[in-house]
Amino acid sequence: MLPEVRGALRRLLYERGQISPHEVDVRFEAPTREWIDRLTRPTVNLFLFDLQENTELRRTGVQTTRGDNEAMRRLPPRRLDLHYMVSALTSEIDDEDRLVWRVLATLMKFQQLPPEVLPEHLQLLKPPLATRVQPAGDGPRLLDVWSALGVPPHPALNYVVTVPLDLDIAFTEPLVLTRTTRYSRTLRDGDDDVRTHIGGVVRGGQGRPLRGVRVTIEGRATDGSVTDEDGRFALPGVPTGEVTLLVSGPDGTQTTATMHVPADSYDIDLAERAADGHDDVADM
Repeated sequence: MLPEVRGALRRLLYERGQISPHEVDVRFEAPTREWIDRLTRPTVNLFLFDLQENTELRRTGVQTTRGDNEAMRRLPPRRLDLHYMVSALTSEIDDEDRLVWRVLATLMKFQQLPPEVLPEHLQLLKPPLATRVQPAGDGPRLLDVWSALGVPPHPALNYVVTVPLDLDIAFTEPLVLTRTTRYSRTLRDGDDDVRTHIGGVVRGGQGRPLRGVRVTIEGRATDGSVTDEDGRFALPGVPTGEVTLLVSGPDGTQTTATMHVPADSYDIDLAERAADGHDDVADM
């Protein structure tokens, strides 16, 4: 990540700041006295002097993705603040002032690094690379940084790039689609009312999941579930035994599916039903 950020900042200054690479260098080394003495051209220096987590942007909730037989729970990326001390180093004070002013105007213009200056694998990064100029008094003092380097201070700004860091922590769990609840009736000993929460996937041709299909228990017009973008539905309080489900497509096409509760799967394959002679679902 850090080399890619350096490359993006170099491109940003050259391309958006209209700074000529033939006249000005963009460097990232620590600006010690010996290093400055070896410079031969005007130089914009971005020294990474501090790196810390941005706890204000930390998200604690897990992200859940579902597969056919399992669910994956993943911790979201952490957000890190990269602090760069940005300065201009030239032999003439007027040139130094003009150059640092141009750099400041360029960096403050973009609250996110433009996609075109990023490598392809970072262009669609979520969350994107955010940037800001740190106000004076917030965070480390630049005068202390210059002092630690043993160099007289130059005009500089504290430029912060916030990047995501994926810790690659994930938990895989079996996908639970059935839950059974048992109610005991006190009026008659030993007579339990068993209700089951069922869920499954409605599929069409080539096994593709179907979105917007309504699944209800036949005879219960007010109850039901509409499939999501993954074709999943869920029905609570289903009685034990043979149950007939009414499956209604977005276009009004209907069919029924009979299954026994509880069961290992409650998936509904409309393509198979059409092949078995259920013409009413062929075009759902």
